[in-house]
Amino acid sequence: MTTVQATRGTYNAAVTETSLVRDVASRIALLQPDASPLVTFMTALKRKKEAKNPKFEWFEDDLVPCAIADAGGAGTGTSITVSAAHGLIIRNGDMLIAPNGESLLVTAGQGTTTLTVTRAVGTTPTAFTLAAGDELVVAGNAITEGGTTPAYRYVAKSPKFNYIQIFRDPVKITTTQEASESYGGDDKTYQRKKVAIEHKRALELAFMFGNASATADGSSVGYLRTTKGLFNWISTNVTNCGGTITEAEMESFLRKLFRYQAQTGPQTKILLASPIMVSALNFWAKSNLQVRSDEKVYGMRVSTYRSGHGDLDFVRHWLLGDFDTGDYGTSPKLSWSGYNFAIDPANLQYRYLTGLDTKLHPDIGQPTEEYSLDEYRTHAGLECQLEQTHGILSYVAGYAS
Repeated sequence: MTTVQATRGTYNAAVTETSLVRDVASRIALLQPDASPLVTFMTALKRKKEAKNPKFEWFEDDLVPCAIADAGGAGTGTSITVSAAHGLIIRNGDMLIAPNGESLLVTAGQGTTTLTVTRAVGTTPTAFTLAAGDELVVAGNAITEGGTTPAYRYVAKSPKFNYIQIFRDPVKITTTQEASESYGGDDKTYQRKKVAIEHKRALELAFMFGNASATADGSSVGYLRTTKGLFNWISTNVTNCGGTITEAEMESFLRKLFRYQAQTGPQTKILLASPIMVSALNFWAKSNLQVRSDEKVYGMRVSTYRSGHGDLDFVRHWLLGDFDTGDYGTSPKLSWSGYNFAIDPANLQYRYLTGLDTKLHPDIGQPTEEYSLDEYRTHAGLECQLEQTHGILSYVAGYAS
């Protein structure tokens, strides 16, 4: 022991002796306690369904299109050239409406690229001078009384698929650490809680940005599979805002987004919004903005942006503001932090392999080892139907009126 001749203060007690009792909070402050709104939405809305195979499939269908385009510039003539795909839409007896309201009757050429028509049928304007690219609306057909049944045509169903991805995250603690007393309570319980959040976040990122793949592992045992996320599913309604989004640009996006809906349910969609996008919505529409707490419906607090096309429920997604990588040859740089995903929840499902949704598997280590091993496991994938009902707003770095 050392004799000290001096005024006794906290320096000696804390540094020299280390005898000062530390004031440590009983709770560990955990940054980002929940970073997975998409997974939370699908769980709260009961959009979860078992999959009985690691590759899950579905079919999508559509109505026969009701418009074709002049491919050759027919002028006022009676022979119209169309694409092969548009030719398959047309039947003899179909009525076509030109841009000025003129009615044309198809008399021959159904299913081919050359249609023969009768011009200016009925009390319509005179024959319109058709140029290449002019659109003609297919306004049903007109069949002679007692005439034969028109040709049948339909849109073939389109097969789609995705894969179940295996997510695994361990919690590994030595038996010594497990037996030791830690600030913040039982350390094993706390580490399990933290890894559970990270595990859920991994699903969230895969469901947003992942791509589908299935690669044999080379051992004749199985495959390494990855699931396809929203970024790679959605291709039709994608708007690159070029850095700054305006209210007019948002209105144009909503007009396309709400063009196609689920067959049933309200005209409401959900926007997973980056923080800067939330600021834009707040800036534009304070009088039309409704903020509510819908834990019973969505499992989290949401706001609603009301438009004439439909209501857009949105939630701030902090992860979409965290990244500053990804450059696709654009100028300025196209960053992941500028992405926003609009989803139609009726056409989105969380698929999990039977009996293998998220579970904590405790004490799976060898009993002879000097550690305890737990593991979170999930076998899950994303089913994104009818990608036309969803949308992406990319590269939103700022906003203007």
